Amino acid sequence: MHVADLTLAGWIHSIACLIALAAGSVNIVAGKGTLQHRTIGRFYFWSMIVVNLSAFGIYRFDVAQFRPLVAGPHIFGLFHWFAVAGLIFVLIGRYAASRQDKAFWAYVHPAAMILSYYDLIGGGVNEIFVRIDVFRALAFPPGTHRSFGGSPVIGLVQVGAIALTILLLIYFCARVAYHRSAATREI
Repeated sequence: MHVADLTLAGWIHSIACLIALAAGSVNIVAGKGTLQHRTIGRFYFWSMIVVNLSAFGIYRFDVAQFRPLVAGPHIFGLFHWFAVAGLIFVLIGRYAASRQDKAFWAYVHPAAMILSYYDLIGGGVNEIFVRIDVFRALAFPPGTHRSFGGSPVIGLVQVGAIALTILLLIYFCARVAYHRSAATREI
């Protein structure tokens, strides 16, 4: 399947993914608590809502179970459950954003948003290796067996994304702890 094979739901999903990807990356590196951060955060939130809700309208391929492998069209499976997780993360992150005066929510907001962003990145990695011929050839060189999850290249990229996610979680939780301790020292 290629980009040309996308349905209307697939195009809506893909465009919302690109918006969320851009907005999320800007908010990761930009200053926190600013008007810009909140405005871009709203773009990220709403685009992630569209991303995850539109995923429920795409049933071209999914994986229901791995052993034995049950995969194919018209299955509510792994990718749809990732959409459920993405919705949960982004809703919790948005809820926590307005309650950061409490210590618990100050940690929950960045953690939930980073996890929702990983959900986006992880899906994007899979889509790139499925839809773009150059990357598909890299993941599945000629003469190799093409199986879901069977490509070491895709696995390596996903492990890298998970490692980066863990580093971001540690960094932002440490940053929250530092700013909260600095605020108590000022009192």
